[in-house]
Amino acid sequence: MNPNDVTLVREKHAQLDAWLPQLEADAWLVLTREDSDPAAHLLTGDGVVGEAAFLMTKTGRKVAVVADYDVDPFERTGVFEVVPYGTGGFMEPLRTLLEEVAPTTLAVNASTSDPLADGLSVGMLHKLGTILPVEPFDERLRPAPTALADLRALKTPEELRRLREAVRITETVLDEVGDFLRAGRSEREVAAFVKERHRHYGVTHSFGDGANVMVGHVGMGHRPASDAELTPGDTVVVDMGVYVEGYTSDIQRAWYVRRDGEDAAPPEIEHRFRTGHDAMMKAIDAMKPGVAGWELDAIAREHLEANGIPAYTHALGHQIGRAVHDGGTTLAPLNARYGERGKPAIRAGEVYTVEPVVHGRTGVDGPPVGHEQDVLVTEDGHEVLSHPPTSFPLV
Repeated sequence: MNPNDVTLVREKHAQLDAWLPQLEADAWLVLTREDSDPAAHLLTGDGVVGEAAFLMTKTGRKVAVVADYDVDPFERTGVFEVVPYGTGGFMEPLRTLLEEVAPTTLAVNASTSDPLADGLSVGMLHKLGTILPVEPFDERLRPAPTALADLRALKTPEELRRLREAVRITETVLDEVGDFLRAGRSEREVAAFVKERHRHYGVTHSFGDGANVMVGHVGMGHRPASDAELTPGDTVVVDMGVYVEGYTSDIQRAWYVRRDGEDAAPPEIEHRFRTGHDAMMKAIDAMKPGVAGWELDAIAREHLEANGIPAYTHALGHQIGRAVHDGGTTLAPLNARYGERGKPAIRAGEVYTVEPVVHGRTGVDGPPVGHEQDVLVTEDGHEVLSHPPTSFPLV
């Protein structure tokens, strides 16, 4: 475990220490094996190979039951009492621990709405049911998504360092993509170039085939890159992020492919770029603690519609961190698709994408133009971590 990982784990546990007294259970238990629960990384920094149990009580005690070959990272951080087990397995050490602590209620990572808070597998739940020293079993369990969402959402200084570096590398690659783009090159060739640059910088891509590369006459969407070629008079959108030390960026940029003799996009296409850009900046300008996610979505949505462009059907933005869609509050409308994920207020320390994408298809309803930036909510407003283009980039 490197020093930065030790710093990160200790920062997250300092947050946890402040929240444990408010835990709506006597203790919180995270069970994982082979990294089956993504929440474990927030608590441990490193993954585990063997079965593991992390018990954190409302009074602040923290115990890690881990395989003897997984012990070293946990001893280095110094945040857990470490109980190693050998060939006998983890069930008896966990049983002994639960009998000692004797929690009447136990929070576990189970959720019907948040996949990142739903890491308790059926198999591990079954194992817990055979040893939990309280009855009736089901009535003693409590979901832990509130504490887990806070731990995931509110970024520490070390997390922000990693996110800033991910943003920096992403923008560097996007600048290089702009130089690489040419009429006649295919989506697949551009995606291959992006992957090569990722290897060059020693990072991995966050989603898609290195990047989502989308030429306008094919249209937008989460799809693999195709053999469709960049065509003069069209747009191309590249949506990508990279992982740096476990934390990811997510940025989108669009270019106009010039026809012979053009030195700018035609007015109707420039209008699509400018309207999307202004919708994004209006929403970003309104970002500060206390503003609800749906309110920010409405600002961008209403600006697009007021300027004759149908609004996107997805959310304006989502949180990023250890996952590219990092759960919690979303910049989303209050509808059946998103439920109430847009109802909470945004908070200082959260990092969001802002992406009022102008959807369409060249030759049908107008070429697509992708706008997406990464924004940190601060105590007195916001900080745009990325650098929005102020004019339509040209190929």
